[in-house]
Amino acid sequence: MILGRHYVSGLMLGGVVAIAACQPVTTNFATTDYSANAIVTYTWQVRYNKANGKDRPNDTRLEKFATVSLDNQNGVRPGLAVTGPDNEGLFWPALPPKPTVDDIESRQDQNEQPEAPELIKSVDYSLTVDQAGVQKTLPTKYEVYRQAIKAHANQRPLEVILGPQDGSVINVNVQ
Repeated sequence: MILGRHYVSGLMLGGVVAIAACQPVTTNFATTDYSANAIVTYTWQVRYNKANGKDRPNDTRLEKFATVSLDNQNGVRPGLAVTGPDNEGLFWPALPPKPTVDDIESRQDQNEQPEAPELIKSVDYSLTVDQAGVQKTLPTKYEVYRQAIKAHANQRPLEVILGPQDGSVINVNVQ
């Protein structure tokens, strides 16, 4: 059973449950060599529904068409940015070309009806850090990205807190 951020395991001893709580293993270290990245992506997609299958998920498939991405690094406007900053401080590239009717029909299977093309926006946040001489790029969340770009603008070191198995950055503290 998982309760919040603590992992709980139980052991049955003579009709009594013994519960042992343990913290997830994390790694903390300080660094002045880091880069906060937000890769923003526009993707055109079309949903194809089988005849009379719009309400049944198994009768629907998605096709991705043109996509374009832009790397926002340390909160600085990238050279290829067309818009921004948006409400989250991100800059965005030019839109990829919208799929044409011919494009959509060429991917349409028999007995399918396509919906209108849909523009999907997505963002992947990461922090690149130097940990004991090794550069690592690890996924993170928006709040960590924002703290890191503010610290970078002020040339402040970060205490980096990694998640389980050092697979992500779960928090940073400005030093």
